[in-house]
Amino acid sequence: MLEVLQLFNADNLGRLAEGLGTTLALALISIFFSLVGALFGRIDGIWGRWVKLACRVYLEAVRIVPLLVWLFIVYFGLASLFNLHFGAFMAGVVVFSLWGWRR
Repeated sequence: MLEVLQLFNADNLGRLAEGLGTTLALALISIFFSLVGALFGRIDGIWGRWVKLACRVYLEAVRIVPLLVWLFIVYFGLASLFNLHFGAFMAGVVVFSLWGWRR
């Protein structure tokens, strides 16, 4: 019972509020960029064979690989392979935006 009461400590509530703000910002930014990616589903049936193939490969790759693996690929893999260093928040925005593009 004492652990539950310490959750409502002013210091802990501040941290929880900060985490909630970060989560909301990450979600809203990712949703915004995901709406742009919704065109992939529409382009898939409209344009030529090569565009359809590229869209299909992208969509299947995103579906097959779990989100946590994509987070590791963007955060650690791009840094070691291409010397691209993303912060944790930016890596989350990139991954959740790409994941939101799928159908």
